[in-house]
Amino acid sequence: MEDRSDEPLDSSRISDQPALRSSSGTVWIVAGGLFLIVIAGVLATIIASGGPAIPYAIATIAVAGGLYLALLIARFAVRPGKVRLRVMAVSMIGMAVVSIIGLVLCVGAASGGA
Repeated sequence: MEDRSDEPLDSSRISDQPALRSSSGTVWIVAGGLFLIVIAGVLATIIASGGPAIPYAIATIAVAGGLYLALLIARFAVRPGKVRLRVMAVSMIGMAVVSIIGLVLCVGAASGGA
C-alpha cells in the first residue's frame, strides 16, 4: 500500500505516524522483546509462587510468545511497507491484550483459591 499523494500527512492521525509508515520494524522488535521480558518475568513469579493461577500464567506466556514470534516472522518474511508494519503493530497490541487478560485471570484464580 502506498501513501496517496493527494492526501497530506496529518501527524495527529495514528496511521500517519512514522512507526506505521516508514520504519524498518526494528522499533517493534525491540519494544515487543522488552514487553515480553517484563510480562514473562511477572508471570514466572506467579508460576513460582504456585497455586491455581499457574495454568493461566503458562497459557499467557505461550500466547504472548507466539505473538512475538509472529512479529519476528513478519519483520523478516513480509515485504517492507505499511502491511508489514501494521502486522507488527497488531502483534504487539495482541501481546498487550493477551497479557492483560491473562493477568486478570491469574488474579481471579488466585483470589478465588484463597
